[in-house]
Amino acid sequence: MKTYNMKEASELLQVSYRTIRYYKGIFTNEVTQEGRDVQLSERFIELVKNNRKPSEPITDKKTKVEYKGELEEFKTKLHNTDLELKEAVQELKQYKKDLEEVQLKYKRALQEQKEIYEKKLGDFSDIDYDGENERIEVFTNEDYIRFEQALIDYKYQKQNIELKEEHFQKELASKDELVSHYKKQSDYQKEQSDRILTQMEKLIEAIRRRDTIEAVEKKVIGKKVELD
Repeated sequence: MKTYNMKEASELLQVSYRTIRYYKGIFTNEVTQEGRDVQLSERFIELVKNNRKPSEPITDKKTKVEYKGELEEFKTKLHNTDLELKEAVQELKQYKKDLEEVQLKYKRALQEQKEIYEKKLGDFSDIDYDGENERIEVFTNEDYIRFEQALIDYKYQKQNIELKEEHFQKELASKDELVSHYKKQSDYQKEQSDRILTQMEKLIEAIRRRDTIEAVEKKVIGKKVELD
């Protein structure tokens, strides 16, 4: 592949030595250098040629009148932009002023609220109460009404629960009494049954003895029969 030094490339391309040095720093892949000897490839020459092709001539078909009209239009737009910018600056100043007023009002309100809380805290500190077993709460009027109603409902519910509990205990006691009564009745019936059974056994034994004696007397059985 044929190569050229920088002087040859400058003469071939009809450009200055500085131009060749400029493109040498761009198309580095097409440059080989050993010491001070710089060689440029044929592709380097083609790349520089293509890069330096003259562009199409610029033709201006506008007249001075058209240029003057465009200039006046540009001046008008510039003037309108300047007016809009001034309005924006004024709005920004007004916004800054309004913001400062809001900040001032906020600081005043915060200070007033702080003074109110400090006063309430001072009032609370004068109240004699047990801090471990008691507590102080602050309600809005609406919240306090709801709380008071809930407290009343709780009292009624508690009373109703206590009444139901008392009624339940009474019912439970009456059931226990009833169970105890039936148990006593059962024990009594059992005792009566045992007593009657004992009497029946004694009666049966007496009858058996009497029948045995009669049978001996009538010589139906011998005297040796033991009477249990």
